[in-house]
Amino acid sequence: MEQAVCSITYNTEIIPGIHLMWIEAPNIARAGLPGQFITVRCGDFTLRRPLSIHQVTNHNVIASSDTIETKQPQIAILFRAEGKGTRWLSQKQVGCSIDILGPLGKGFSIPPIKSRQSKHLLLVAGGIGIAPLIFLIQHIFMLRSAQALFQHQITLIHGASTAAQLYPFSSAGESRTKLLPLPKGVRFVPVTEDGSIGKKGMVMDILPDFLDWADYIYACGPLDMYKAMTEISWQAKPSNLKLKKSQVSLEVRMGCGFGACYGCTIHTRKGLKQVCRDGPVFELDDIIWREVRI
Repeated sequence: MEQAVCSITYNTEIIPGIHLMWIEAPNIARAGLPGQFITVRCGDFTLRRPLSIHQVTNHNVIASSDTIETKQPQIAILFRAEGKGTRWLSQKQVGCSIDILGPLGKGFSIPPIKSRQSKHLLLVAGGIGIAPLIFLIQHIFMLRSAQALFQHQITLIHGASTAAQLYPFSSAGESRTKLLPLPKGVRFVPVTEDGSIGKKGMVMDILPDFLDWADYIYACGPLDMYKAMTEISWQAKPSNLKLKKSQVSLEVRMGCGFGACYGCTIHTRKGLKQVCRDGPVFELDDIIWREVRI
């Protein structure tokens, strides 16, 4: 964990109301793992804002009218500008500095391939819950390049209200937007409430269709999505979700972000846990969902 004042190298609204920001943070970029987060001091507000690590890179940023040239490793955050703190953050310009702390928390665990029972990974994102799952995909492919036997198959389901709210993967070779292209071999399944693209409905409407295929499930989204996943787990036949390893990234209100204030304590089957220190990633079945308040 490191507190540092870091330079912004990119800040653009890539989805209506949602910003992608790249930050020159070498040590956090090297140490960060999928599912971990940073906290950002936003102006004069007392509480820091927790934000998932969305991507990391060791590549140079290409200089243009809205970027600065750098050779330092960077992290990206993806956030909705809806409160006073995040609206302040969304207005910061390239070259400005912000105070960040991280990496914080415990992230996703990725199974090594030892048998066919750990090969198929299902990633489920509700809205801006796509943020840490992009980093998870990026990390898996980094491991794949380093380990010849690390050949997981990935399906990513992303649900949003309309097509304009879906994550805009870049075209291969396009660097200006700093968006990650959808890696070759990842199956992308868009779901929109209005049916403007992909499947019509909610993510949970189509999740059962993928349960026989999946070995591991990773999810990030609203509380209602997790509660619905829990209900499916109780109703599922033995070959489905009930016997699968399901990890979820939980977002709750935080005070300090590193375990000192106990403001994000939740009830689990293993006792009281702090989301900022023991999470934000938990096993789906470990959390007592009726006790969770966001």
